[in-house]
Amino acid sequence: MSAKRAKLNLDFGHSGIYMNFAKANDIQPRNGVESDWDIGALSFNTKEFEDFPGISQNKVDDALIKTIAGIFNNTTSEWQKETGYDFDPVMEITLSAAFFDVLSFPYSLKFLESKNITENDMKKIEECKLSEKMFQIPIPDEKIKSLTSPYFTILTEKNSILRLMDPIGRKTGNLGFNAYFITKHPMLSRLLEVMKEDGEKINVFLACEKEFAALANKKEKEGKTALVHITDFMSEFSIWDNSELRYLNKKETGFRELKEAIWRLCLCYHRNPGLTEQDFELTQRVEYMQRFYNMVMNAEISDDSKDLLSSDDCSGLLEYVSCILENETKESIKYSRLNLPGKNGSKTGLTISNHVLCYFAREALRRLLLDIKQTICNDDFCQPESIVLECPLPLKGLEKLANEVFEIPVRRALVKWDGEIRGDMSSAGVGALQSLIASNVVDKKKTSKLPSFFGKIFRAS
Repeated sequence: MSAKRAKLNLDFGHSGIYMNFAKANDIQPRNGVESDWDIGALSFNTKEFEDFPGISQNKVDDALIKTIAGIFNNTTSEWQKETGYDFDPVMEITLSAAFFDVLSFPYSLKFLESKNITENDMKKIEECKLSEKMFQIPIPDEKIKSLTSPYFTILTEKNSILRLMDPIGRKTGNLGFNAYFITKHPMLSRLLEVMKEDGEKINVFLACEKEFAALANKKEKEGKTALVHITDFMSEFSIWDNSELRYLNKKETGFRELKEAIWRLCLCYHRNPGLTEQDFELTQRVEYMQRFYNMVMNAEISDDSKDLLSSDDCSGLLEYVSCILENETKESIKYSRLNLPGKNGSKTGLTISNHVLCYFAREALRRLLLDIKQTICNDDFCQPESIVLECPLPLKGLEKLANEVFEIPVRRALVKWDGEIRGDMSSAGVGALQSLIASNVVDKKKTSKLPSFFGKIFRAS
């Protein structure tokens, strides 16, 4: 066995694809002891990966798969050559919402005529929920996981649908439940298929499984908890009951809505410089702010506006965003102001009210959270008792706002390794590495090359 052991995770994450590694800093590191391992990450930021998640669902590009596998191979081999570390034979792959789809499928037993539901009927429907049965349902693409609703659905005599935890004794002609299938992106599915052809020990997990393990505390793991992960372009949310995944979904909405709201607000100030002197009046009545917000968000944006100002020009204002609004006075608003950004960081000589900025940010975030809440409420799931919230932006008061929207306790979580916050690592990557160092798998032979599945791709081409 090599004196320099390392663990490998390939994370197909929310913001890109990463090689996460844990290097043993001792000849005989202890299983599960994080202080015996140093961790880090390499990002695959090349043009081959830019459109990977968005490639047509009906096309598998084998040439691109070979190119991507070659990048993995070269990057990992170079890392091993530079560090002198050998990877253990088991690797873990984690998949974020950008690389899978969620398909909903209503399943039901239909009776010839309306009848009272019996225990025998319930046994039949429970058998249909077994994973081996669920995987027999023909749906497109390869399934990663199947999840079923804890609620049962029945059709009443008035043709309305009821959701019940225990429908025994109720009269119906239709007894069923909702199923949710998590399916791989076709390109990724093909890549993983090729990688497994040599029988390598590869464990594939949904990113949320490792994120929950890394972020949730003991009480959250034992209870009914929702994990909400928000990024720029996507929000992924899952429900857990005693650490068992019960529900998973995603929405193509995220912090881009917040950034667009701030950009639109700044554009309005550029177009109407008098707002610098007059915006105090907006802050005095909620209905004024609401009308102003709706006007700005619904206004048509001309093409020349993008030349005047971009969303990136306004990104510096994010550090001042608060989801908690303080009452403004004529005196306080004089000092609670921010410089209005110009194109490429140029100075404009204008200022914007911090209160108005925070109102726009709060409203955009409130609507984003409400969208997530509504999606969860429209599906069948276990009602969570608390929420673990993960997001990359340091938004003040976000926990409090989320508490108001979801009406249950919300805790914003930060990923840690050996007690230290790791902003340079994804929570899925840290969770995967924690799992790997806790295992007892040890390579029996010294390997100074990447696992053979990458090499086989090129031998076959």
